[in-house]
Amino acid sequence: MRNLIHLNRRQFLRNAGGLMALPFLNSLPLPLAAAKAIPEARKRLVTVGTFLGMYPGEWHPTKGSDRVPQLLEPMMKHREDFTVVSGVDHGIQGGHKGTPSFLSGVYQPEYIGESVMVRNTITLDQLAAKHLSKDSRFHSLQLGASEGKPTQTLSWDQNGVPLLPEADPTKVFQRLFVNDLNPEEASKAMDLKRSVLDIVAQDAKSLQKEIGYEDREKVDSYFTSIRDVEKRIKRQQQWVNTPKLGIPPLTERPTTFHDNLTLMFELAALALQHDSTRVVSFELPAGGLPIILDGEQLSGYHGQSHHGKDPKVLEELIKIEQMHMTCVANFIDRLKGIDDGGASLFDRTQILFGSGLGNGSSHSNKNLPIMVAGGDLKHGRDLIYDEGSMPLCNLYVTMLQQMGIEINSFANSSGNLNHELA
Repeated sequence: MRNLIHLNRRQFLRNAGGLMALPFLNSLPLPLAAAKAIPEARKRLVTVGTFLGMYPGEWHPTKGSDRVPQLLEPMMKHREDFTVVSGVDHGIQGGHKGTPSFLSGVYQPEYIGESVMVRNTITLDQLAAKHLSKDSRFHSLQLGASEGKPTQTLSWDQNGVPLLPEADPTKVFQRLFVNDLNPEEASKAMDLKRSVLDIVAQDAKSLQKEIGYEDREKVDSYFTSIRDVEKRIKRQQQWVNTPKLGIPPLTERPTTFHDNLTLMFELAALALQHDSTRVVSFELPAGGLPIILDGEQLSGYHGQSHHGKDPKVLEELIKIEQMHMTCVANFIDRLKGIDDGGASLFDRTQILFGSGLGNGSSHSNKNLPIMVAGGDLKHGRDLIYDEGSMPLCNLYVTMLQQMGIEINSFANSSGNLNHELA
């Protein structure tokens, strides 16, 4: 770290709403060990989920109308590369508590007194990562535009464990690009973790002989969790001696919600470009870092999302959500500018944007705001279904299949959308 050039945030960002300008990074070589393992046309997935949904009145296109909803205006320069899917949902109810279902299609509330604990199953991004990220350094990345709450988590593993997003770009940068100070010691520490897991597994195995059927099922699930941890340790050991990219470090953190989101998108683009991972998820929470709106600083926009149809509040909400979409559109620009062996990085990356909340003001989980872009999908038009007639998970089945994952169902799917998008 001592000999690296230090860059401040202004050197990384062109302006408050722009992308980081790092064209010199495009020519950096991949680590040799990673480069050998990468297939010619590797596929990626990026999911972006908003906790508060998107205002439906300016998101969903209308059949037979050429009017562009205001929230989609920032995306129109990419009109031929994205599809809005309207009328879809997961068939659940839960308001804000249902938003963790966005990527899983499942809402399993568990009532403890008057409190509700959300249980979940594996999410779209984590299922994709099991197949796509086998040869990359990291299984997946979970990033946040700002610090959220555990109840807003969007990514869950196959054991129903929430994967909390990291909202500090300096920590993400450290993880992605800064080498371990002592690889040998790091490897020894991983060996120690594995030996501890062996002891725990032996104790659990002995316990199985003395417990009933239902408890044995719980222990089996526990064994599965142990095996998953062992796999992660083994993966880290395989990569511990492979140098990371020597990129100048960040020295300042962004101070606003959308500056931070912009920087996180840039870090994701670099991680995908250099095959650090092939799956990234983003959480756009309800608060955290301030949002700058018309020169004023907001502590969040939960109040705007619960607008009660007040015209002034609605106008503010639309401007905030347009800033969300401007960040997404600029991220697509960035991916389109990166060559990935004969195609752009965008051409090899599916991007899903949406929410498990259809209307923040009424707390509805119906008619979710969904957009899919890039990848090997057919775009340039929108899909509008009668509300409640099409499970959102049908889209997920198509996305997984187009990533080369042999699967015919996901959660509550009833089929796929291959005839529309494949």
